[in-house]
Amino acid sequence: MKMTHLAVACLLFLATAATAQEMQHPAAKSAPVAPAVEAKVRKVWEDFKNKNKESLGAALADGFREMEEGGSGFGDKKAEIAMVDEFELTSYLLKDFTLRSLGPHSALVTYSAHYEGKSGGQTQKSDSIFGEVWVHEGNEWKALYIQETTVK
Repeated sequence: MKMTHLAVACLLFLATAATAQEMQHPAAKSAPVAPAVEAKVRKVWEDFKNKNKESLGAALADGFREMEEGGSGFGDKKAEIAMVDEFELTSYLLKDFTLRSLGPHSALVTYSAHYEGKSGGQTQKSDSIFGEVWVHEGNEWKALYIQETTVK
């Protein structure tokens, strides 16, 4: 009889702990993160192509940083938005998305991109691999860091 009471008490304790955990992290039961973040990545590219600086800026976290291969250093949110005027993105193809959770409010997204555009009147093409860190701020996923590496 004592063992039964002890087992019931342990089960009640575990159920209470699980409920408390869910209350602390309600996002754990929400929709899958991968499709939501991939959709945000695709929207950032479309906003860049359409020169929608307001929407692009809203998708970047306040501490945003980026690094392009061959760049002269890190760029920030202001520099990324200004790049819309310097590079005319004419077409792009994004594929091979993977997402790895870095915690309850952050994720690492990697994917490959082929894109074409113009800068200074010169046509440019690139095949690149992107690594991006996205964070959940408020009700939105925002890009915190983007790293581009050109592939041959």
